[in-house]
Amino acid sequence: MKTRTFAGLLAGVMLAVTALTPMTALAAEPENGKITYNAGEGYTFEKISHPTKGTMSADGIVDYIGDGKVGVITDTNDSNYNAGDRGQSYSWSAIAYGDWLYVGTCYAAMGNTLTLMDGVLGDKFDKDVMEAALKAMFNNTFFYGQTKPDGTPDTDSEGILVKVNTKTGEMKLLLSKSKNDVAPLFRNAVAYKDKLYFCGSVHANGRSGLPSVYEIDPTDDSYKAVYVGLNSLQDYGAAYKAGISTGIRGMCVYNDELVISNVYMNAATGESGAVILASSNPSEGQSSFRTIATQADMFNYPAYHYEDSIYGGSVWDMAEYNGHLYVSICTGTPDNAPDDNSMQSFAIIRGDRNEDGTYSWTQLVGDQSQGARYVFGIDPARTRSGAANLTVYKDKLYIGEYNDEEIALERILFDKSSNGSESSLGGIDCSFVNANLEQSVNLYAMDENENMELVVGDKTYMFPNGGTSGLGSGFGHNENQYIWRMQVYDGKLYVGTFDTSSLLEPIGQFSNGDIIGMTPEQWRQQMQLIKELLQLLMDKYGTSPIATIDENEEGEEVTSEIVDDAGSNDEDEEGEEVTSEIVDDAGSNDEDEEGEEVTSEIVDDAGSIDENEEGEEVTSEIVDDAASNDEDEAFESDIAGLVDMMDMTPEVLEGDSTVTALCDEESVDNRENSLRDFADYYSNMLEGYNEISANYELPDDLKDAFETLLSQDKLDKINSVIECLIYMRDAERGFDMYVTEDGTNFTKLTTSGFGDPYNHGLRVFAITNQGLCLGTANPFYGTQLWIQRAEESETPLPPTPSTPTPSTPTPSTPTPSENPDVTPAPTAVPTKAPAVTPAPAASATVAKGIPQTSDSFPLPIVVLLLIGSAVAMGVTTFSYCRKKK
Repeated sequence: MKTRTFAGLLAGVMLAVTALTPMTALAAEPENGKITYNAGEGYTFEKISHPTKGTMSADGIVDYIGDGKVGVITDTNDSNYNAGDRGQSYSWSAIAYGDWLYVGTCYAAMGNTLTLMDGVLGDKFDKDVMEAALKAMFNNTFFYGQTKPDGTPDTDSEGILVKVNTKTGEMKLLLSKSKNDVAPLFRNAVAYKDKLYFCGSVHANGRSGLPSVYEIDPTDDSYKAVYVGLNSLQDYGAAYKAGISTGIRGMCVYNDELVISNVYMNAATGESGAVILASSNPSEGQSSFRTIATQADMFNYPAYHYEDSIYGGSVWDMAEYNGHLYVSICTGTPDNAPDDNSMQSFAIIRGDRNEDGTYSWTQLVGDQSQGARYVFGIDPARTRSGAANLTVYKDKLYIGEYNDEEIALERILFDKSSNGSESSLGGIDCSFVNANLEQSVNLYAMDENENMELVVGDKTYMFPNGGTSGLGSGFGHNENQYIWRMQVYDGKLYVGTFDTSSLLEPIGQFSNGDIIGMTPEQWRQQMQLIKELLQLLMDKYGTSPIATIDENEEGEEVTSEIVDDAGSNDEDEEGEEVTSEIVDDAGSNDEDEEGEEVTSEIVDDAGSIDENEEGEEVTSEIVDDAASNDEDEAFESDIAGLVDMMDMTPEVLEGDSTVTALCDEESVDNRENSLRDFADYYSNMLEGYNEISANYELPDDLKDAFETLLSQDKLDKINSVIECLIYMRDAERGFDMYVTEDGTNFTKLTTSGFGDPYNHGLRVFAITNQGLCLGTANPFYGTQLWIQRAEESETPLPPTPSTPTPSTPTPSTPTPSENPDVTPAPTAVPTKAPAVTPAPAASATVAKGIPQTSDSFPLPIVVLLLIGSAVAMGVTTFSYCRKKK
C-alpha cells in the first residue's frame, strides 16, 4: 500500500504543523568559564545556575536523577552531572539571606496548567494526543513530563525549595518530594524577624496541595508550616468540588506584622472565600494568626475559583505604602465578565489598622457605584488586566498590570466561550489573545494622595498625554503581557516582564521569520513528529487524515486522493478512463463504454471503482441520483461551482505552504496580503454556501458536511489568526527587563530573555550581599538564576534582613488632581493597530544566531488545515435535494 499525507485534523494538529521552532540561538558569551550577558550601559549579568551551561539547554537549578528524584550533583564523573531538571519551570519565589539566595520553583508550569484544564476546568482531551501535538507544535522543546532514556514516561520530580550561595556557588536542596516528601509550589516569599516565609500550594506527607505558609530558619534551614488552609478533610473535599484555587500568593510585612492571604471553605455551611490574616509571632503557628479581612470585608472582590481570572488569583499582591496596607485583587469571574473576550479587571483596596487591632477597609480601585475612586483596572479604557503587582519606589507606589493570558491561551487550545459551554480540543480562537496584544500592559505610579500617574502606557481619555516615560503600553512591545515583578536595588527600580510570544511561537514563527533558520535535519524531525501524531490519532480512533492509494484485487492502483491530482484519470482494465475527480466538475456526467453515467465523489473514496451487474465499472456518486433525469440542473451547477472553489483551495495556498516558499524574496507586506486574500477567498466560499442553503432545502447530513468546512465562526477564527500573526511578526521572544533611576526614564537591559527565547518571563528578584539576583520563567528547559554582581562588597547587606518600620497611618482625602471625572467616558480611545511595516533587524547584541525578526512571512498552513482537515475526514453524501419554494 502506498501512502500520501494530507496533514490536518484538530487545532492541535493545525498548530502542530505550523510550529517549526528554530534550534539555533544566541548564548551569552562565556567569560572565565561562566555564562554572562552584557546588557550595555555598564550592566552585566552572570548565570549562577549551571553556570557553565549555555542558554537553551536543560537547567532548572538542580539535576534530575530519575524515578522522580532530584539532587545537586557536584561530581563531574557522575552521569547526572549538569543534567539539569527541565521540569523546574519557574523560579516562583525568592528571598535573600546574606550571600544565600532561597528559591521556590513552579514545576511543569504548562503541563500542570493543561492538567488543570483537563480536570477542574472541564477541557477534556486525550493526554497522549495533546503531548504529541505539543511536541510537534514546539519541535520537541515543550516540557510535558519526565521521560526515561528509552522515551517512556518517568516520574515527575515536582516543586522544590533550594538555596544557592551567590558568592561560592554552593547549592543545597531543602525541600522536595524525593528528599523529605514535601513538594512545594511557593509563589511568594518575604523576610520577617530573622525568618523567611514562603506561601503557596504544598503537597506534603501524601496530602494534596493545600494553601500553606512555611517558615524557614536560615540559621539551620529547619522548616515548618505555620499556617495551612483547608486542612480538614471535609473542608478540602468541599473546596475541591467547588473548584477553589489553592495557589495563594499575597504576602507582605505591614505594621510590624506578617500579613498573609489564604482561602477558606466551611463544608458544613458552604461558606467560602478569600481571607487576609496577620501575626506578630508567626513562629507560634496557626493560632497566632488573626483574621483582618474576610471575603465580605474585601467587598466580595476576590475571585478565588480556578475558572476565574488568572485561575482564581484572588488576593494577588500586598504592599505597605504611606502607612497603609494596599491590596491588589483579581475580581474577574464568568458571572461578571463584560464580554466573551475579557474578564473584569483588578481592584485595589486600602487597609488601615485600628487601635484595637481590627482593620478598616476602603475601596480605591473597583466599583465606583460602591464608592471606589477609580474603576476596575484604574482607567476605563483599560479592560484587559486581571491583576496588578505593587512596589514602592521613591515615595510612590508603582502598579504594574498583569493581563489574563491563561484564559486567552485556553481559547486557542479549546473551543470554549466564557458562558461555561463544554469545550473541545480545537479552538484556534485568537480573539481573546488579540485583545490582550492590542492592549499591552501599563505601569502606573500613585502618590501619597492616591493620585494616579501613567508612567508607561498609551494615550487614553484619562491620560491624554500618554505615559510620562514616553513609552507606550508594554514598553512599546505588544507581546509584553505581564509586568511580572519589580525590585528596588542600588537606588534604581528594575522591571521584568512576561513575553507571550514564546508561547505563541507556533503562530509567530510564520511571521517573524524563525522558520527560515531550520536545517534539513530539523525539518525531518518536525515531519516525523507530525507523522507520529497522525498515526496515534489513527490507532486510537480508527480515523486518520491520511489519504491512501489502495490496490484492487488485480493489484492495480485506484486513486483515492483527497486533494492532490483531483480530477486525474485512471484507466480500468479495458483502458477506458474513469474519472476520479474529488471536487472539480462535481456532479458532471461521464460515460463509460456502455454509456452508463458515472459521477465523482466529493471526498470519500474519490475515484473508487464499483461494478454494476454487467461488470462495468462506474465511479461513486457525489450526490445520489445526480445523473438521474429528474436531477435539478440548477442545483447541480451551483453545488459544482462551490465545490470547485473548494478544490482550488490547496492551489491557492500551495505557493506559500511548501518548503520551497520559505525564502526571503517575498516581503512581509506581500505575504500579509496573501493571508488577507485567502480570507477573502474563504469568505466568497462561505457566501456561496449561504446562497445555496437559502435557495435549496438541503438534507441535514449535507448541511453538516458543508458547515464542517464553511461557517462564519471559522471565518472569524481565520481572521483572528491573521491578526495574531501580524502582531507576532515584530515580536522578539524572551522577557524584557528595564531599569530607571528616576521612576520615569527607562534604560532597556534586554528584550530577548538574556539571549534565550525560551526565557519567556522574569519572575523573581532578590538582593543578596553579592548583588541583584533574578530567576526566569522557562517552561521549555527549566528556570535559570542570574546575578548582577555588586561592584564592591565593602558595605554588604546585613546578614539578617531587618523588619521595615511602618509609617504612621495618615489617610488622605483623594483629590481629582488633573485627572478627569472619576467616570470618564472611554470614547475616542486610541488603540494600537498591529504594525504593518517590515520588522527592523534585531540589535547586534541579540540577533546573532537567532532569526528574531525577518521579512519572510510564509502563509500559515493552519488555514489550509482548517479547510483540509474536514475534507480529509470525509464529506457526507446526501440522498436528495429539492429547490425551495
